[in-house]
Order: sequence, then structure tokens, then C-alpha cells
Amino acid sequence: MKKSFSRIKRGAALSLAAILLLLSCACGKGGETGKESGNGSDSAAGTAGVTGPVEIPDLERHIHAISELNTTVYPLDSAAGEEQNSTLMRNYRESYKLPKEQMADIEAYYPRIKVLPDGSFFMIFHNKLHGNTVYGVLSQDGVTWGEPYAIFSPQKLTFDGVSEKRIYMTPDACVLSDGRLLAVTSYRSNKNYKTEIDRNGVAIKLSEDGGKTWGEEQIVYVGTNWEPSALEADNGEILIFFSCTAPSVYQLGVDKFEYRSSGVGCVRSKDGGKTWTPNVTGAPYLPQYVMRQKVSNFSGTSIMRYTDQMPVAIQLNNGTIALAAESALKDGGNYRFSICYTDDYFAEDVGMEKTGPANRQSNLFDLAGPYLSQFDSGEVLLTNHWGTTFRYRLGDCTAHTFYSDKTLYPEAGMWGSCEKVTSHSAVITVATEEFEIMVSRMYLNHRLHAHKITPSMYADPAEWENSTDALFCGSNSQAQVSLRVGYDDDNIYLLAERLDKQITGDDAISIYIDDGTESGYFRMTVGNEGIVSMDHKPKNSVQGEPVDLAAEGVRATVWVDGTVDSDTDEDNGVIYEIALPRTLLKVEGNLRFIFDLVNCDKAGDIALTEAAQPDASFRNKSNWFTASFE
Repeated sequence: MKKSFSRIKRGAALSLAAILLLLSCACGKGGETGKESGNGSDSAAGTAGVTGPVEIPDLERHIHAISELNTTVYPLDSAAGEEQNSTLMRNYRESYKLPKEQMADIEAYYPRIKVLPDGSFFMIFHNKLHGNTVYGVLSQDGVTWGEPYAIFSPQKLTFDGVSEKRIYMTPDACVLSDGRLLAVTSYRSNKNYKTEIDRNGVAIKLSEDGGKTWGEEQIVYVGTNWEPSALEADNGEILIFFSCTAPSVYQLGVDKFEYRSSGVGCVRSKDGGKTWTPNVTGAPYLPQYVMRQKVSNFSGTSIMRYTDQMPVAIQLNNGTIALAAESALKDGGNYRFSICYTDDYFAEDVGMEKTGPANRQSNLFDLAGPYLSQFDSGEVLLTNHWGTTFRYRLGDCTAHTFYSDKTLYPEAGMWGSCEKVTSHSAVITVATEEFEIMVSRMYLNHRLHAHKITPSMYADPAEWENSTDALFCGSNSQAQVSLRVGYDDDNIYLLAERLDKQITGDDAISIYIDDGTESGYFRMTVGNEGIVSMDHKPKNSVQGEPVDLAAEGVRATVWVDGTVDSDTDEDNGVIYEIALPRTLLKVEGNLRFIFDLVNCDKAGDIALTEAAQPDASFRNKSNWFTASFE
């Protein structure tokens, strides 16, 4: 007899004789045509026939979140040469907004998040659009944050009997190799920023307890600047980079402030932050210039303008330091992305009269406010804002080639950041113009290393404990799925774990598998009751050919933990385990595939499809996911 779990409540699937569906196609779904896919709109012919239910052991099953997977450690830059096929997927469940009332009513802006040695999180930001006070806030899990507290507070100062304030803005932080936390910020005169160069500068503080308490403020550079960032290199040096205009203002005179030029200044410490070189305390306010670009004369003048500003640096997995900046190509705008590289820790001083260093790429694409991070596998993450949008793109392991940009937030503010959290995840943050902090956890999808396994087909993830490489899809709603690949001499196995608080009868996953030809592929859709359909679309064919699942030996086990089509309780999710015979797929070498998450959060609503590889094409499978076999 057929057994449907469409109305069985959570846990009942285990109590009713532990009967799960081991099907060659869907119960009650046979003959239904495939729905439009996020990877394309081809129709699949339905497949009829049912093998019936099979009794399997009564097991405790755990549906893994993506944060629990991808635990295998691989060599650094293991994705080198394949970075163009990698994707970054936002996790809807781990993304959120921090409104002002959750930040002590502070108008928070310019956020940077850092992961501390114990796995907890530190956020640093300033208040108001252009700063005044620099704050910190701590979190154990990166989701629930404590009470913000001031790190750098405005100071009342008096010059020639006239009072003013030193205010702080554009902060950043760096976790040092000895566990200390360094906070760095620009400061300036609130009344005489343009005319009193020596009342502006860069300051730091150090914390030895993960940001709970801080040492004394230390001024490491005197002169007009903005947007500092810090990097500890593998030689032990701490380098602070900043947008530096002070030498230009001093050279031209403060009455020509509007003709100031920028460039990336640098000071460094070789003793853990005790002393800094060059030790700039006054005129001519020259730091070491490590990046600067000659642009053109200011309009209507003979004054040459230089650029490169808002710097951020990372030391790549290969040891090279990559320093990114925005470059303003016109008076007051037209920002482009520039990046330079060093293997000698910026030994050269570029100076004020030339473009440098020589090892650089200039003005690659439109961008403002860049920030960099890198995954262990090599992919470089670049975030930036442009207009009202906040964007990201991935680059190769040398940070020389960057791929197409993606919009993360269509309506956001300026000056966000990114930080690697685990080997396969990063956190991206930016504030809105309403001073709300947006935080998104992003997960990396790239080549899977499939492990040899012969599962019992009980939809039991515990059997896959030694095979944690997984892909993720789940940006658009609370429903999400992770997908793993295994193999033995006879079959290719897929394990998909779906977390879904509202399971409906239209929920499914669709999987597309390369058949080894230029444009041919197999397509399978699996729902709550088993395989809905599977067909083969040969090269240059318009219509798919149904696959005889029973004859080919295709199998699928589905375990549902929840109440389908009911909004009276909160469900947990679904496990899909699939066996695909090698004789059918004719896999030689790597397996190439893509997949979609089909989700409907309310019975009767239209099901929405989300692609794990949004840029995938059926006509060009070069950027399909790859699973390699041991």
C-alpha cells in the first residue's frame, strides 16, 4: 500500500512502525510535470510508477545546519584555478538587522566585525554619519550583542583660550597574534579640521581581554587623515594604513584645502605597538606613502591631483600583502578600485610625486569603500558600496582577478566591511542611512571532495559523519538546504538536509546533473514523498526523455520532520537521500551538477525557486558545481 506523510506530525514518522518512503518515484505525484526552475525553464515529463514503502530502523536523526558542515581541513588555496566557479550564499537564518533601540539608541555607522581568538565577536563603529565617538560591542555568537560602550570619547581641548573638541571617527580593529585587540581611529578638530593640521591624527588603543577593557590612548600619527585600518604581518610588524592628505595640505597651504590630494600613508610598529615609525608629530606630516596615483590637474589650475584612499590590506594565503583602495579620478567623485601588492612588507616609500608602487592594478571597476578578506581555500572576498547599494564579489587567490559583483543590500549606507569567520563562512556588515546595522553570514560554495560511502539509504546523516563537504542554498527565506555527495563502485549518492519551519506539499529540491555531453543533462525533482520526476535532456534536445527509475535502479528516501501543510506548529525539516547508478550517469572523472531549492511557506501560495548557483546556464556548464572523487 502507499503511505503518505503529508499529515503526520513531528516524530510520528518514527513511531508508526518506522516506515519511511524508499521510492523510485513520488506517491501521488506521478505524471505531474516539472515546475519552472531557477536555473532554467525547461519542462520535464512526469514519471509514473511506485515501488511502495519499506520498513527501516527507528532512528534518531539530526538535520544539520550548514554551520555544522565543511569541517575537513584542506591545504590553503585548494580552490586555486577554480575560483571563478565559487559562489557566496547569504544565510537568511543567520542574517539580521540591529535597530537603534538595540544599540542603546546610538546612531551607529561605519561598522567592522572581528572574530576573537575564543570564537566570540567584536564590533567597532562610530556614531552619526561622520563620527564623534567610537564604540565597541561584544557578542558570544555574532547574533546577540551586548551593550555598546565608548572606546574613544570626545575630548575638550583649549588652544589660545578657545575651546574645541577632538572627535573620533572611521575606526577599525585588528586581532593580533598574541591575542590582543588593537583599535585604531582617526581624530580631528571639530572646529578647525581644515586649518589646523596638527590637531588631526591617528590614535590607537590596545585591549588584553578581548575588548572588555582598554589601555591608554596612543597617538601614532599627527596630521589630517581619515579611514585608517590595521594589519599584523607574518613578520610581526603591525602596519597602519590611512588616507593621508596632511602633506598635501601643508605643501599647498591651508587656504587651498580644496586642492588637497590623498594617498595611502603608513606607519608601522616592530615592537608590538609600543613605538611607531616614521614618528610623525608635526610638519611636514610625511608618513611613508605606500600607494599613490597621479591623476590630473585640478580643474582650472596647474595643481596636480593624486589619489588612492580608504585603504584596507590583507596578507594572502601565499604571503603576499594585497592593499586595496578607492581611487577618485575626478574632483569629488568617479571612484574606481585599485589594488597593489608587496612581498617585502612595503619597503619602498612611493613619495609624493609619482604613481606607485610598480606592482599595482589601477582603476579596475566602479567602487567605493572597499574591504577585503580571504577564505582558506583561496577565494578573496571584496565588499564595497556604490550609490545606495552594498555589494560584494569574489576574486582569485592572488587578488589579481575579480569576478562579477553581486548586490547584497539594494538599500544601504556607505562604508561596510567583511570578515572571515570559518573556512567556509564570512560575516558582512554595513549600516543603513537610518543608522541600523545590517549583518549577513555568508557561506562559500565551491568544489566538493566526495568521499567513498555506501549508505544504507535510511536518510540517516549520521552515516555521513566522515563526509562533511557540503554546498548551501538558503538566501531568500527561512527554508534552506545543504547538499553532500558520496560514491561507491556502483552509485553516486546525494544527501540533502533541509531546514524548514513551514513544510508544504509543494516543497522540493531540483537537481541537474551533467551527462558528459556539451549541453545534455539529467534533471530530478524530489519532494516530501519521494521522486516527483526525473528526465534526461540529451544534447540539443528540446524535450526531456523520462527516465525509467525502476529499470535504472534510481532510489530516494525522504524523511519528513514536521506537519505538512499545517500552520499550527513549527516544523523542523526534511532529509532527502538519493542513489543514482553510475551506469545511468556514465560519470567519468568529476561529477558536475547544480541544484535548486523549491519552497512554499504557506499552502496554496506560489512556490519560489532559489538557485544555489544563480549564474548557471544549461548551455554552458563551465560554472556548474564539481564533486571530485577520492
